[in-house]
Amino acid sequence: MNAPGGTAQGRAFGRLRAWARTPETLEHGGLVWLALVVGLFMLLPAATPRPGIVLWGLVLAGTLLLSLRFRIGPLALVALVVAGIGIRFVMVDAGWSDVLRVTSAAIDQVLAGHSPWGIRYPGSNPPGASFPYGPLALFWYLPLRATPVAMEFVGSALILVVLALRGRPLGLAVFALAPALAVVASDGSNDTGASLFLLAAVLLMQRSPRWGGVALALAAAFKVYALAWLPGLLWWGGLPALIGFGAASLAVWGPALLAWGTGAFLYSFALSQSVHAQAYYSLGYALQSVGIRVDPEALDRLRLVLGGGVAVIGARLGRTGRGVVVAGLAVYVVTLYTGSWSTFSYLATIAPLVCWHVEDWVGLGERRVRWPCDPVGRFSGWVDARWPLLGRVASV
Repeated sequence: MNAPGGTAQGRAFGRLRAWARTPETLEHGGLVWLALVVGLFMLLPAATPRPGIVLWGLVLAGTLLLSLRFRIGPLALVALVVAGIGIRFVMVDAGWSDVLRVTSAAIDQVLAGHSPWGIRYPGSNPPGASFPYGPLALFWYLPLRATPVAMEFVGSALILVVLALRGRPLGLAVFALAPALAVVASDGSNDTGASLFLLAAVLLMQRSPRWGGVALALAAAFKVYALAWLPGLLWWGGLPALIGFGAASLAVWGPALLAWGTGAFLYSFALSQSVHAQAYYSLGYALQSVGIRVDPEALDRLRLVLGGGVAVIGARLGRTGRGVVVAGLAVYVVTLYTGSWSTFSYLATIAPLVCWHVEDWVGLGERRVRWPCDPVGRFSGWVDARWPLLGRVASV
């Protein structure tokens, strides 16, 4: 009879037990523990929770307990992805937006040979909203124009998977478990789709200002709010960034503006800024709650002035790739939230960008959960060797 541990199975179990108790476990276990604790507190409801939320909370609580004893970094990442997708299913009917309904109507206009701009669409709430987005949004939702929300749900799941592959559990936990982001994935808004283009643009601009300019032009051709990152990119990237942005903008916007008219787009964009009569989720909403009423038009002019000022200051201070990212975030938040009307769904556009960098920004540096054989680390090294990061921005 073989002695205990003498069989192949016994030796394999011994190696697994030794691996689970290596000193590295303390570092990664602490990182996973922190991410799970943050995520579980984010799930705490302010009212009676949906049963599915409780279920996924219990699953993650069990994962947290296991992380205190065993090295389960990859398992924790999988649990966060599955829980994030599950919570998005639970919250499918928790919110409603008319953006994708209007987008579907705009696509029908284009397929019928008409301009999607310059029209008040009756299917919106309130009726009469316009289509204020760029031509890329039309092509993005065209394959599933009957159910465009499916594109948002798939995009949200894709972001979850990419964040998990990087092995950064804190950013993953925030994106997976934040209730607002779960709602936006299926409420009919287009901010999750916009976030994919913005994240790609920011990651590219940190390695190549020229290609970053191209990607930012594509992001702005989906939703023009991506222009918040343009001043910082141009100040930091110079002429290559300007050439990349200008060439891509001309290629994407040129045919659409020639066919459908620049004036029609400007009318649609201006109409989108005035369709909401009541203050909401903004500086105007906050002032109104304490009895201070400010003219909505004055607030909207103020947000443009403040956004422009932040753009100038941020562009001059953004002398690294990280500075460009932060400056763009500042312009975005100030411009969209210091007016009369805004919405929490706008935060979904920048959420993947923030979750991608949050570990670096809170001082966790290069710490990450490594998958078996660390394929992500090898791929990251290959990318860094060929397209190194410009400035002091942490890699994968």
